[in-house]
Amino acid sequence: MRNDLKSERILIYFDLICGVISSSIAIFTIVFFTITEGITQITTTYIIGFGFWIMWLLMSLFFIGVGIYTYYAEKNYDTRAKSRKLKKINVPIVS
Repeated sequence: MRNDLKSERILIYFDLICGVISSSIAIFTIVFFTITEGITQITTTYIIGFGFWIMWLLMSLFFIGVGIYTYYAEKNYDTRAKSRKLKKINVPIVS
């Protein structure tokens, strides 16, 4: 049980670290290429690249959200809650 909690924490921190690193790279790339290329020269490659980095930023924010959500779900887990009993599954009759 203790190792399971430790591995869950490692996964949560991994999600958060990956999200922060990815979003930092995406924001830096968007700002850098916008400054060097300039918005006045909107070309197809600029739009494709800008769209890619915006999607990358959204994906990294999703990683951060999943990490924070699972952290709070683990922290607020109620051990006294009733667990559902599993249904007994019958084997199908084959004739």
